[in-house]
Amino acid sequence: MSSTNTRKKRQRPHSSYHPLYWPTWVGLGLFRLLALFPYRWQLAFGRQCGRLLHGLLTKRRDIVRVNLAVCFPRQEPVERNQVALHCFESMGMGVLEIAMAWWAKDPRTYCECTIKGLEHIREALRQGRGVLLCGAHLHAAELAGRFMALEQPVAIVYRPQNDVVAETVANRCRSRYYSELIQHRDMRGILRALARNQVVWYAPDIDAGSKRSVFAPFFGVQAASLTATSRLAKVSGAAVVPCFYYRRADGSGYDIEVGPALEHFPSGEMVEDATRINRLIEGAVRRVPEQYFWQHRRFKSRPPGEPPIYRR
Repeated sequence: MSSTNTRKKRQRPHSSYHPLYWPTWVGLGLFRLLALFPYRWQLAFGRQCGRLLHGLLTKRRDIVRVNLAVCFPRQEPVERNQVALHCFESMGMGVLEIAMAWWAKDPRTYCECTIKGLEHIREALRQGRGVLLCGAHLHAAELAGRFMALEQPVAIVYRPQNDVVAETVANRCRSRYYSELIQHRDMRGILRALARNQVVWYAPDIDAGSKRSVFAPFFGVQAASLTATSRLAKVSGAAVVPCFYYRRADGSGYDIEVGPALEHFPSGEMVEDATRINRLIEGAVRRVPEQYFWQHRRFKSRPPGEPPIYRR
């Protein structure tokens, strides 16, 4: 059999309703049912799921431990391992928060959420140049976005899902409460939204390779840091406003904190701007290190001549 025919047979169907995807639909249906349970039950279940994943996902567990060792070198290994476990517990809770964000009629009936600093967004909008709301990959991001959208129309920049069913459901649910969904590579779409004086929320703290990044310190370690924040702000004239979100330790809800628009940004120096953004994100992460997505290989790309940080 030719390689062309083999490739055709291996192609997955494009329709999300194909019988191949029915088990996924069943799983999502069960996932949706979880959103009906009391809030504290959801968190408790998510925490236990996270503990299970901590034992099963050995590769991700190793990545978390390496990241913590690199970023918190003064911590004792026992303490870092405990933070790693709590990180998986938090990730499990974050998965349950996705169900609440997607399907709860009003998440405010489940738990509290305090948003501080909305005046910074509204002041920036009065200037008519759009707002680039700069966040981070904290586990509560999905639910925080739902809470924010209840107070302020927001467009989000997102990465498409590999699974066609998950992509279909995610877009369908998010489109109910976000004003617009923009794929992460669609720079023109982001600029159009900013030109319409919209708030565009995105998180730049990923390693997307060195092509669209510069190396800037993150927890004192050189990390490939996206230059998109600087470039978008320069082209659009939009205000860059930091926004971070935290799950309360007592399980009562969340706190979203919006800071004032960055002054003298962009500076014209990409490394300086990336360092400034990394420093803001680092401050949020230090506050709740267990709630950060350390499962991502943040230091995958290395400056020329530096050895890899991850073993595999």
